[in-house]
Amino acid sequence: MLFAFDLDKTLVTDDYCLLEPTIAAVRTLRDAGHRVTVLTGRPLASARRFLEALEIDGPYSVNHGAQVMGPDGRELRRTRLLAADVRLLLDPWRSHPQVEFSCVIDDTLLVKDPLDQRWHWAHTESRTVTRFDPENGLDADKVVFASSTTSATIAEHVAKSLPHVERYLWGDGFLEVIGAGADKGTALAFIAERLGVPRHQTVAFGDGLNDVSMLRWAGHAVAVGPDAQPEALAEADEHVASPEEGGVAGWIARNVRAAAR
Repeated sequence: MLFAFDLDKTLVTDDYCLLEPTIAAVRTLRDAGHRVTVLTGRPLASARRFLEALEIDGPYSVNHGAQVMGPDGRELRRTRLLAADVRLLLDPWRSHPQVEFSCVIDDTLLVKDPLDQRWHWAHTESRTVTRFDPENGLDADKVVFASSTTSATIAEHVAKSLPHVERYLWGDGFLEVIGAGADKGTALAFIAERLGVPRHQTVAFGDGLNDVSMLRWAGHAVAVGPDAQPEALAEADEHVASPEEGGVAGWIARNVRAAAR
């Protein structure tokens, strides 16, 4: 079987810790002969420490499903927002005083204002933050509009002007936009096919809006934690507790033997 995991609020706690019981539970799956993958909205730079702790060597996906990586860091698939779409997304908001955005390419953030406090977290993760140049004409892994009262309006604009792309409007006002086919569900289908695992033998765990397509595609879906989005809960066959309370670890302890048979 193939077990697919989101990271934040699924395996990783609210304070960004990966607890030893969770690591041990994932190891139990691997020891039982199952395949394990991670699909995360994080870029590779900030996901790497968790991937290493979980001994995930590929295939797995980062930036949602935009980039699928294989063993030894080989890139297996890349699905980006085309440069023309990036311009359509950003041009209406380049001079808006309340809107800050970033164009994410690999582990670099090309932003409207590198000194804006909304990108402080990126500096603390030692990621490169530089000014966006609209003349660069670059494809992007994703575009992120920083927390703003205008985010819902921007999301409506995206839906009308670029209906083919995927968008995730989070409760804190951040809006993420990725290319068509860069979602986790598409990435999981790609990974399962590459590993030769049929759809009905996949189990996915997640909590967020970006996990919905993955939960929908999987043969069995498990929503995680008290903050699981209603859309994720609607796709799930089960609902378990948060990583702080051992939700995924407990599920594995209860089900891994039956799954191994």
